[in-house]
Amino acid sequence: MKLFPLVISWALVSAVGLINGFAQIVAEPASLDLGRKPQNQELKARVMLVNKGDKPVRIFDVQADCSCTAGTPEKSELAPGERTELLIRLETRTSQGEIVRRIAVQTSSGDVTVPVKVLVTPYERWSLSKTLLTLGPSRQGAEAKTQTTLTYLEAGPVNVTGIEAGVPWVTGTVSEQRGRDFVLTLTKQPSAPAGNHMVTLAALTSDDVNPRVEFSAFVAVSSSVRVKPSPLVMPVGRVGQATRLKGEIIGWDGGLPPRLELARGVATITGTGEEGLVFEVVMTPEQPGASTQLLRVYAGEELQLEVPVIFRVEAAK
Repeated sequence: MKLFPLVISWALVSAVGLINGFAQIVAEPASLDLGRKPQNQELKARVMLVNKGDKPVRIFDVQADCSCTAGTPEKSELAPGERTELLIRLETRTSQGEIVRRIAVQTSSGDVTVPVKVLVTPYERWSLSKTLLTLGPSRQGAEAKTQTTLTYLEAGPVNVTGIEAGVPWVTGTVSEQRGRDFVLTLTKQPSAPAGNHMVTLAALTSDDVNPRVEFSAFVAVSSSVRVKPSPLVMPVGRVGQATRLKGEIIGWDGGLPPRLELARGVATITGTGEEGLVFEVVMTPEQPGASTQLLRVYAGEELQLEVPVIFRVEAAK
């Protein structure tokens, strides 16, 4: 309630000021383009705030539309024709692509907005046509391939000497070089386990500034093995009471029975059914609520399949 008269008073002062020819402040330049910059950097730039009118102007506040950006004026009052420097700081953080931040300078003659544009990339000297790749979906036992282009943005000789992957069943090669463009071909090997995987890769370069250019690939590998039903929806349970559900593993041709893994519960092979191996899931919840976890099916140490297990639990009576 106390702010309402203040808002009215400020509106009246502004209106009267404009009628009486209050100064109008402008920014020079009116906008900024900081170009291409890497992530996790603090950028600094300056613009001049100029009083173009014939009356003094007061700078009340400077605000930005993001906490990553701030502006600080050197002076808070400008006489007619006077100018002051506005220091702008912008943190690129983990942004990616073109971003535009807006700084609003609130003055006694109205607001002045300064747009600040920057193209944020993960690496200073390199650019990837795709920073998140997708291999697949594909079946276990089959290859899958995808490509991305790595571009060197500076002048001078450079080379991509190899590609490292965080798993042994994804490999990468430089399949083509066109000037400063390196075409990277990634291959999912037939030995890839079933499941949805996020793999980290790195292109090794002769560039002393960015010797490693890292990126990620999503790999979806389906198995010939399947679980019925899928997903596994447990009967509604109660806290402290065991809840059971039976299912079948279909298409299993391994010499040994599968190994079942469940973080919050027990899954056990119990026999043979009409279509495959029968298993039972037993869960004894400790608290009410809904949860989802994964039942993992292994052939030895090799993951074959992940199946969601959905469970809703009510409080004990």
